[in-house]
Amino acid sequence: MQSPRWREIADELSFEISTGKYGPGDQLPSAAALADATGVSRLTANRALEELQRQGAVVRDGRRGTVVAPRVKRRTGRIALIVDQIDHIQNFPRPELLAGIHDGLGNEFNLLLCDAKADPKREIDLLNQMADECDGILCWSTDGSRAGDAMNRLRAKGVPLVLLDRIPDGALADAVVPDSVNATREALEYLIAEGHTRIALFTFDKPDVSTVVERCSTYEAIMAEHGLETNGLVRKFAPSLEVSDRAYFDQAVSDALFAMARSENPVTAVLCIQDLIGYAVLAGAENLGLEIPNQLEVVTFNDWPPIWLRRPWQAHRIAILPEQMGSKAIELLRAQIDGQPTEHGTCRIPAKFVAVDGLFSSDSIRTQS
Repeated sequence: MQSPRWREIADELSFEISTGKYGPGDQLPSAAALADATGVSRLTANRALEELQRQGAVVRDGRRGTVVAPRVKRRTGRIALIVDQIDHIQNFPRPELLAGIHDGLGNEFNLLLCDAKADPKREIDLLNQMADECDGILCWSTDGSRAGDAMNRLRAKGVPLVLLDRIPDGALADAVVPDSVNATREALEYLIAEGHTRIALFTFDKPDVSTVVERCSTYEAIMAEHGLETNGLVRKFAPSLEVSDRAYFDQAVSDALFAMARSENPVTAVLCIQDLIGYAVLAGAENLGLEIPNQLEVVTFNDWPPIWLRRPWQAHRIAILPEQMGSKAIELLRAQIDGQPTEHGTCRIPAKFVAVDGLFSSDSIRTQS
């Protein structure tokens, strides 16, 4: 049996709404214009518009006519976690981070893990895809140069979004990050109190990653506060070496350490911006015959399990607390999903400075210089 003409017209308009020809707030043709366009009576055209109103697809009033109704997104029961890359060797994302998130999911949500594969374009594609397929997004971004605008567009559409660890340039979203400023200050002031004046910084050249920038700028600020020189003490390594050639990277770190430790005014401590550098510094010191921590003290931001480091008991660690980060992030995200008013702000999770106690003598520094 053939459908009534009014239903056919209603179905055609419904299809045009679903495919985006008419978006929320757009005005549909009036009953008179619709009747002229389809060759039906005004009564039939009006019946089609009434059917769309009954379905909740449109809103009709005397002032604006018939307009497409705002989209009401149905709950999917899914939350997306987009990470810059899944790394099985380095055990990322950390089980503790996932545990903190899972504890806050309850029975209402499942977690969907998405791998951006260190590709900013893929990250943006995932953000847009997950905005349609999930109720909210947690994002550990690849870098800070490209994703900020995409994130702001999603937030303007009301997509719940919380950032983890790093904040892309200009991104206006809730974020949960480690307190790198206070952690760096605590570590450096510990070293300075021990008598170190020649403290090197080994970092990656990542000017768009907010956590790296923050740690480097804090190093410069603390050293300046104490009147200590940093010229020639900062080494920046190409981030591409992390994955392209580990042997070359380890050698580059070892060469930089050799030059600094064997100079006329040698360094006596190194602050490593990340575990991969910390590992290479510990290995390089061993190859150079430097006794740690008596001849060289090493501090590393310890984002991964301590056992990943080479002889982890030798290095002071700035321990990031991923479980607390995950727990806070899901708390903020669920507040957004539930429609609770939130201000776009950054929540800093304290990092824990873990010192190697009882193995260092200040006298050993003074005898080297």
